[in-house]
Amino acid sequence: MKRYVLTGGPCAGKTTVLEILKKRGFSVVPEAARDIIEKNTANGGDVLPWKNLQKFQDTTVWIQFWRELFSKPYGILFLDRGIVDPVGYCAVFTANVPKITRWFGRNRYEKIFLLDLLPDYMADESRKEDREMAKLIHEELRKGYISYGYEVIQVPFLTPEERVEFILRSL
Repeated sequence: MKRYVLTGGPCAGKTTVLEILKKRGFSVVPEAARDIIEKNTANGGDVLPWKNLQKFQDTTVWIQFWRELFSKPYGILFLDRGIVDPVGYCAVFTANVPKITRWFGRNRYEKIFLLDLLPDYMADESRKEDREMAKLIHEELRKGYISYGYEVIQVPFLTPEERVEFILRSL
């Protein structure tokens, strides 16, 4: 199986691009963080980045890791974030990089696609960062993947379909 990560700061358009890839028949793994935030917000839990960052990072990366392991075992797999993403978030918010990232983060992915932030930043219930924080996270994600030995391919702001074409040409 070849794993390709789509990453970027909050509001980079990753989910939209992944939805298009899925419609085109590719296997995709959704982001664990949003699911965890929505579940814990609904049930009053504390596995939230603004309540317990370390617990949130540790939980998120384990779920993301298991989603990767139990996805389609052959062909191409596109991931909405990878297990190296916590390196960037932990750098910004001063937390420890989860063990699973340190153990399995290297030599795991074929390519890393860093999607430029969208020009119109939109916060929501799960995405509380402002535009400046999103830019900082974006840059630390790039640095994090590089520190784990990956080449990071910058995906410019284009229409979602053009971004998909850019990514597919870069495989």
